[in-house]
Amino acid sequence: MSPVRRRTPRKIKRWLVPALLGALALALGILWLALRKTPVSLPDPVTASPVTLSSRDAALISRIEIENTEGAPYALIQTDDGWRMEGREDFAFRASTLDAIVDNAALIVADDTVGRLGEHPEWQLQHFGLETPSARVTVRFSDGGSLAFRIGDSVPQETPAYYFLLEGDDRIFTISADVYEAYTYTQAGLHDVTDPALNGALIDRIAFTGDNPFTAERREDGWYLTAPLAYPLSDAAMDSLLNKLSGLRFAQYVGREADTDLGSLGLAPPVRTVTLDIAESLVTGYDENGQAMAETRLPAYQLRFDLGDYESGIVFYCLYRGDVVKATVFSAGFLLTQDYEPLLLSAPFNAPTNDLAGLTILQDGTETDYTLFLRERVLPNNRFETDESGNILYDVVVEKDGEPIDSDAFLTAYRQLVALRAADRLPAGWTVPGEDPYFAIQFRRSTASRLVALYPLDALHWAVAVDGVALYQVERGWAEDIRWP
Repeated sequence: MSPVRRRTPRKIKRWLVPALLGALALALGILWLALRKTPVSLPDPVTASPVTLSSRDAALISRIEIENTEGAPYALIQTDDGWRMEGREDFAFRASTLDAIVDNAALIVADDTVGRLGEHPEWQLQHFGLETPSARVTVRFSDGGSLAFRIGDSVPQETPAYYFLLEGDDRIFTISADVYEAYTYTQAGLHDVTDPALNGALIDRIAFTGDNPFTAERREDGWYLTAPLAYPLSDAAMDSLLNKLSGLRFAQYVGREADTDLGSLGLAPPVRTVTLDIAESLVTGYDENGQAMAETRLPAYQLRFDLGDYESGIVFYCLYRGDVVKATVFSAGFLLTQDYEPLLLSAPFNAPTNDLAGLTILQDGTETDYTLFLRERVLPNNRFETDESGNILYDVVVEKDGEPIDSDAFLTAYRQLVALRAADRLPAGWTVPGEDPYFAIQFRRSTASRLVALYPLDALHWAVAVDGVALYQVERGWAEDIRWP
């Protein structure tokens, strides 16, 4: 057997590995620097090139014919007395929409040019929504000239725009969304909408019928719920509701009541009806110098709003003074959703001290009566003290069971009473028992009075009844722990 010869492995020199790593790092550094210095080529920004397609005096326009996918075609005619709707002598235009139609017909400016149909045989009108356009408009001029244009689909870009074609021109343009909106109104959409223009301070009664019915009325000492139950309402909550009513606006005209299928819109019968009683008022006329000229007394009257179905998630129908209109949830949605629960008064002691005539506390079979008077402040010169506006200043004088007491101590206790709130509702079905309350306070105002009574509910709570109606519960100690002088 021949001996096997083995090769002895060579040893790698120690300096070789660091040298290789250093060379590799140097090569990567040079490559990074080379790439860093290489200029980056960015695409040129796209700049729109507006094109004026027509510029004529609006006074020369005699007729504008509009066809769109939203409704039947219609025509606007310019007369010596202004613009009118063809076939509708009594048509009242919404000024802003009429101006947009006329201005965009007189001056037609495209935002940009897409290209020529002749240079792109693969392009067809249907590719841009121009074969069956969203709107087709014919403009006729008093000198016999005319033009027609089409507005197609929206352009797939970040800034809203639409494809546009001036008939007789083989170029495809883009046009702004404002032009599209001007010519896609229905005839009814151009009709003026009469908003209620309500003054919340003159509303004396609000009645909701249909869904969630309730009625609220204004009295001398504040607002009260009168149906389905009797209960005082929060001044702040009612002020908010009145402000909403004052800001009520309608979005679009639909048609006259006699010409509209009310049943298809949820208006026969309505889903809900809101009736407002408007108080008598005095209107004063002024001249150019701001001086009062004459006064006219307007009698009290009622306004009624019949509310119908939703057309979409944000638009619903409303019948108002013989006109069917569209309203949005943003300005009028509260008419459909308003409930009386958020309006209820949670602070039953709300009489201001300048209108508080007296207070009677009933507890443990005894009555303690407090009577309040206002006494003018008299200066050393025997003149009445007044504030900066000239109003006479008063001090509150309090008597307990006919005897004078410390007014400041009484007012401190009364402020604690006014601060009390009752936020938790009673269990459903709980009714006021036939027995006398454990504790009660009756306060008298100049025009009304209110009795707030506490009845046992459980070991930790009282039921609070306001003039015999109990809606809330409070923890024991509420009101009865106040220290009266």
